[in-house]
Amino acid sequence: MTPSMLKPAATLCALLCAAPALSHSHQEQTTSKQTLRVATWNIEHLSASDNTGCKPRSAKDIQALKQYAQSLNADVIALQEVASAAAVQQVFSEQDWHVVMSDRADSKTYTCRKSGNKSTQQKIAFVVKKPLTIDKIVQHSAFSAVKPGLRNGLEIQLTHRGEALHLLNVHLKSGCFVDDYQRSDKEACKLLSKQAPILDNWVEEKAKAKADFIVLGDFNHRLTAPFNRLSRDLYFPQGAANAQPNNVAKAPVFNANQMLTGCHPYYPAPIDHILVAKTMQDHYQSGSAQFHYFADMDPDKMLADHCALSIDLK
Repeated sequence: MTPSMLKPAATLCALLCAAPALSHSHQEQTTSKQTLRVATWNIEHLSASDNTGCKPRSAKDIQALKQYAQSLNADVIALQEVASAAAVQQVFSEQDWHVVMSDRADSKTYTCRKSGNKSTQQKIAFVVKKPLTIDKIVQHSAFSAVKPGLRNGLEIQLTHRGEALHLLNVHLKSGCFVDDYQRSDKEACKLLSKQAPILDNWVEEKAKAKADFIVLGDFNHRLTAPFNRLSRDLYFPQGAANAQPNNVAKAPVFNANQMLTGCHPYYPAPIDHILVAKTMQDHYQSGSAQFHYFADMDPDKMLADHCALSIDLK
């Protein structure tokens, strides 16, 4: 296994620190639902103001995003490409959702290719449906330390039905769409090769602790492709991937959307993934993984260039 590169620093925002623990009656209300739905969604350049940024949205667009978000019926959503908590709260109201933002410093802006606007920030966030509460937040700045402009990893810990659940939201470097990132000279692959061991180490550490965990987000990589190097690195300790590329029976995680096709008409190989710890095999509702299509799937009219992906836990 590669040595640890993580230097987590846990932070809790004032809102969550102030939130009271769930009472017994609230706990019953929270767990009365038969499943816990966890989702990931790259919402594509969500800014806090109308008609700004690389994906300008009108008030009508924001309303459509809110309706779509509600239709997901999710309890926890990992978001990518959001500018700020204010941007997130346009779609996920503060009344109904806890919002946890990446604390990465703002990166340099640029001119958007399509809109010509000045770019807004691309950060990641979690939204957690109330009255669920968050026990712990860990900011993984090692992912963004690789190069300015890359995204942090963001980890939260929840307690559901008396058990701790760790969720890691990632948005990895884009542009490395090859089978083996280690054998490519592309700059994007070189950067991904520095992020990969950080993620690999996190998975291995949680697996050794026999923790229940989920890694989800926009991996910008086709993990479900046959013999994908990154997926094998996550499935096996260092070296074992080369010896046993197809034997995943003892892997610490499984890809819940392994058999799914991505929703975008132009890009059928998914780059959004939900990796679930093997310790949660019995809790995962088999076959529940799904991409949630938009009402209009014309590429020029999609609400975002990624559909949300969700799974259900029994």
